[in-house]
Amino acid sequence: MKKLVEITCVFVPNKENLRKGIGKTLLKSLLDDMRKPKPYFNNDTPFALVTWAFEVPGLYPQREFYRKMGLKQVSKDEPFLLYYPLKEGFVYIPKSKEYIPQEEDKGKILIFYDPSCPFCMYFLEKKKELVKEVAPEVPIRIINQFEELEEVEKRGKISFCIVNGKPIKSFFMDKENFQKEVKEALKHR
Repeated sequence: MKKLVEITCVFVPNKENLRKGIGKTLLKSLLDDMRKPKPYFNNDTPFALVTWAFEVPGLYPQREFYRKMGLKQVSKDEPFLLYYPLKEGFVYIPKSKEYIPQEEDKGKILIFYDPSCPFCMYFLEKKKELVKEVAPEVPIRIINQFEELEEVEKRGKISFCIVNGKPIKSFFMDKENFQKEVKEALKHR
């Protein structure tokens, strides 16, 4: 098993604090710290840092921030999945996982959230709001990825929103495409 560190989020929410080097300082500090042996890695260092960059309209693109900080794009197919090798010559190749549809997901909306992210509750509420606008009658189930790990694992690769057994790929801040995907997924109930 490869020892990896996942960066869930480096995000500076207040506009007055943007472009002051806060995110850069946080990431550099993490990189420096991860180059030192850690007891939880059997007194070794991790192979790499891995992150999924998300975009917030009106703010500096996370993907550009990470790329300027030396992170590499994993593949052409996954432009927001990036990594920073900490061991010389290491190339991150993610486990190939496919979404595994569940019969129990038909006719429902599932929203998964990661409670380690301080913005996840905001994201969760926005997704709920957007799906209710286009499908107020469809039941919504909220799933904490840590407390209900078995619900995540049985679905393989999950997106953060699954509608009628279909993963929604659009980010919720792209309201038009997000809602379009939700409507399309519900057509085949």
